Formats: sequence, C-alpha cells, structure tokens
Amino acid sequence: MARTAVKKLNEKWLLLANLTANTGHAMIWPVTTLHMTLSLGQTLTTSGLVLLVAALMNVLGSFIAGQLFDRWKAYPSLLIASAIAFCSVTTLFFYNGWPVFAFLIWLTSIGLGSVTTLLNAYATTVTGKNTRVVFNNMYIVLNVGVVLGTLVVGYLFDYGFSWLMLIAGLLYLTLGIVVAIFFNVDTDSVAGDVLPEEEADNQSVLSDESQVVETVSEPLSGQRPKLKFTALLIWIAAFLLLMYLSYMLWETVMATYLHRIGISTAHYANLWVLNGLTIIVFQKMISNWANKRNYAISVIAGGLIFALSFLLMLFVDQFWQIVLVFELLTVGEMLASPQVPAWVAQVTPKSVSGQAQGFVGMMISTGRMLGPVYGGIMLDHGWFAGLFLSVFVGMVLVNIGLYFVSKNKKVAQAD
Repeated sequence: MARTAVKKLNEKWLLLANLTANTGHAMIWPVTTLHMTLSLGQTLTTSGLVLLVAALMNVLGSFIAGQLFDRWKAYPSLLIASAIAFCSVTTLFFYNGWPVFAFLIWLTSIGLGSVTTLLNAYATTVTGKNTRVVFNNMYIVLNVGVVLGTLVVGYLFDYGFSWLMLIAGLLYLTLGIVVAIFFNVDTDSVAGDVLPEEEADNQSVLSDESQVVETVSEPLSGQRPKLKFTALLIWIAAFLLLMYLSYMLWETVMATYLHRIGISTAHYANLWVLNGLTIIVFQKMISNWANKRNYAISVIAGGLIFALSFLLMLFVDQFWQIVLVFELLTVGEMLASPQVPAWVAQVTPKSVSGQAQGFVGMMISTGRMLGPVYGGIMLDHGWFAGLFLSVFVGMVLVNIGLYFVSKNKKVAQAD
C-alpha cells in the first residue's frame, strides 16, 4: 500500500531562518557591554553579572525548547520563541535604560536560546540530504550572519543603540514570517529518509539500531519520550563545554592579553572578520573531507587542532603569528562544531530530537557562561601561561576520553 506523502521542511527555508536569527544575534551581543558601560554608566562587574544571567537564560531557553519540540508541537514552539525574540528586541528600541535593559536582555536570551535549539531540531527532520551536510550548511550560514551582523554594528553603533535594536527586531520579524509560512511541516521520522547513495558513502550504518537502544529506548504508547545519557553523550557534553569555554577566551580576555603584548584593538577586531571569512570560504572544502570520515575522526581531529592553537599561544608575540594561530583554531572549529550536533542526532532516536539538540545548546551556553569567569580569574592573577596550558590539557584529555568511548561502544559510524 502506497504511503501517504507528508510535507517536510525544505532546507532553503531552514537556512534562511538560521541566517536571519544569527544576523540579529550578532547585532545584539557585541554591543551589550558597550551600551551598559558607555551609555548606562554601569561597571564592568555589573555588565558581567548581566551577561552571566543572560547565559543562564539561554540555557533555560534551550532546555524548554527541547522539551517542547519532543513533548508538545514543534511549529507553535518555534512561533512562540520567534515572537519572544521579536517582542523583547523591539521593546529595546523604545526602552533601553537601566534596569529595564537587563530584564529585556534576559528575555531576549530565552528567546534566542529557544530559537537556536528548535532550528537545530528541525534540521534533523530535513529529508533528501545527509544530516551532517545540513548541519554543515547551517554552520556556514550562521557565520555569514555573524559577519553581516558585525558589519552592521560597526557602521551603525555610533548612530545609537536603539537603531541597532530596530534592525534586529525587523530581522526577527522576518524570522517569524518565514516560520509561520514554511515551518508548519511534519517533524516525525519517516522510513526511507536516508538516501540510498548516502548508505553507500557511509560504509553501511550497521550500528544504528544498537545505538538507539543504547541511548534511549523508544517510549511505549502514551509515555513521554525522554533522553537518556550514555557515556558517549557525557563525553560529548564535556567536549562542547570545554571547547566553547575556550572559544569564549578569545571573545573576552584575549583582547587584554593581545594588548599586553603590543597587538592593537584594531588588529584584534580584524581577527574576527578573518575568522568569519575563512569559515565562509573554506567550510565547504573542510566539510567535504569530514563527511567522508566517521564522526569521531572529524570531531576529535578538530578538537586536537583547536587545542594545539592554545599551546602555540605560549610562543607568539607578533601579529602574523597570532593570525596563524587563530587560523589554526578556526580550522579546528570548522572540523568539530558542525559535526557535533549531527553526531548527537545520529546516536539519539528521532523521538528525542528536540531534547538532544537542546542538550547541545545547553552545553554550548554553559561553556560560554563559564569561559569569561574562568578567564577573568586567571587574568586577574596574571596566569596567562597557566590559562593556555590548562585549556590545552583539558581539551586533549576530553578528546582522548571521547576516542576510547566511541571506539569501545562502536558508535562512531558516520550518519
């Protein structure tokens, strides 16, 4: 009997939604501290506390969104998350004084954390294309959004914070419209979603069934699906937390370190433009290599390259050397970052896709939350060498653990 056709999400609308969300995101966070300190007269300590709570709200948003995707309905969940982001950011256009600014930033964080998790969960439902390819494309578009958002901030910040929030609000309105029109689709797994040519490229996915059983048993009728954590997922959590904790050092305390060794703020800003352009230009080539390997190889290789960049920071004192180290870090990021959510999607059943991607978002947000705190403590004591060495050692140990767990459990097979 022929199966009734179901409406599935077209990847181009997923990528457009991801682009608008991340462009708006990139217009908000770079100016949050500047607005609090320069315009509102708050201290750096107060700004740090506001950002710490914002990170916690991001974690909360990721958790709630994951639960809603699996246990309620994906479409209205994403509509609500988009509405929260739009309303809170648009309100910042009219009211951005103290202390209402802090509350609106926290509300925005809940919305953005929810949107990110839900878009990643929707990415696992796209048919006709390998899941890891979809996440690679999401990653490229994310960085296009970061570059665009950063450029807008650079040109418009001097005209006032409110105008940036107005443009960001229009972006989230666009996101809501795209979601409303194109995201009311079936999000359940459908037999035959994997293309025959994918199976050949993946060297036969012989361990898929055992992976699902190990990770979480499918719920009985009437029971709510619940994500269960295996050793592999715990090591992936540690990997994500440490990687993004380390990455946040570049966004926070590294500017102070570079200034101390004679690198100007302008050069520091240029590093981020270079980072975005490198990802946009070379991610496709990097992902083509990674997609021919199993997840463990690409993620661990990226993690080790990422870790090596921090070890090399002990020996650099010129800008061209900083550029090379930062490019090395970017290569590691390109290998690992887009592969992890796809790997998590592969080793968890479709019934917990939302919780699985919420788990990814929560670990990333936790790393981003702890990074500035850890870096600030080390910076206050002048322990730059200890900072770089601790990050390097931590990443190496996590990668070793990830290697042995994925090898022993035989869950490293490509999607």
